[in-house]
Amino acid sequence: MHGGGAPVALRALAAAGFSDVHPVAEQCDPDPDFPTVAFPNPEEPGALDLAIATASRVDADLVVALDPDADRCSVAIPDPGDPRGWRQLSGDEIGAVLGVQAAAAHDSDPSAVLARSIVSSSLLERIASAFGVGSAQTLTGFKWIARAPGIVYGYEEAIGYCVNPDVVRDKDGVTAALMVCQLAAGLKAE
Repeated sequence: MHGGGAPVALRALAAAGFSDVHPVAEQCDPDPDFPTVAFPNPEEPGALDLAIATASRVDADLVVALDPDADRCSVAIPDPGDPRGWRQLSGDEIGAVLGVQAAAAHDSDPSAVLARSIVSSSLLERIASAFGVGSAQTLTGFKWIARAPGIVYGYEEAIGYCVNPDVVRDKDGVTAALMVCQLAAGLKAE
């Protein structure tokens, strides 16, 4: 987590009951120079290096990273087949996982719509169909995704997720991070 997004996400995770959280010390405080990364977008190569090193050191279950303004959320999972021991999920992979959660919460309600931009995976349409909910494809950008009638969830492959449009009708990395952590905790408990 970089700069401004980290404190907000840490407060949200704490409020949700997550106490075993290990922030990357070098990336928690806002610094307009972003000295630890070439570019402060967690989607960019190398941006998660410090987070993955921290996760490996503390034997974490999951890496979650936000950009400085907390509107993008990236995730890495343990992967023994990867040379670093961790694999960063693509925006489409995270989008599908969060889409399943949204679809399940609105099962068989065709007025509930899962929205994606034209540059994002068509898998979201198949998820919507499997759960009997609506789907929409929009132009690129959250100004279009958030306008989809009936939207209950929307995403774009560039790690942007609108997971609670009744509260934040835009991409929201903090709420996406919280949902990913809740899902991971639930799966671990099973």
